[in-house]
Order: sequence, then C-alpha cells, then structure tokens
Amino acid sequence: MEKPITLQIEEVKKELIATINRSNLPAIILDYILKDIYHEIHLANQSQLVSDMQAYEEAVKHKGEEEESVE
Repeated sequence: MEKPITLQIEEVKKELIATINRSNLPAIILDYILKDIYHEIHLANQSQLVSDMQAYEEAVKHKGEEEESVE
C-alpha cells in the first residue's frame, strides 16, 4: 500500500522545517529562498496543468471520433 498523501505532506513539512532550522539563516534570506522555490513550483504546476489539459482534450477528441466511426 502506498503511503497516504496526508502522511507524505506532513513528512515533507517536517523535513523542510528541520532543514530551515538547521540553516540558521536570517528570516530575510529564507524569505528570498522560499519565494524562489515557490516560483519554481508554481511554474512547474502551470506547465503540468497545460499538459494535462492538452492530453485530456486530445483524449476527448479521439473518443468523439471513435464514437462517430461506430455509428
């Protein structure tokens, strides 16, 4: 059985917090770093959304073409 997403989320949060605490960097530096990381994640998310939308639309189009050829 795969680990539930809720447990995965908690583990990632704890690891991030531990890493941040070990860094001993000032909050202003952490702010810049975390903003950069967020930006990278946001771009990846947007790219995945576009990819998923294109794949879905293509699948719907093919399904429609298959149904038309059956009739």
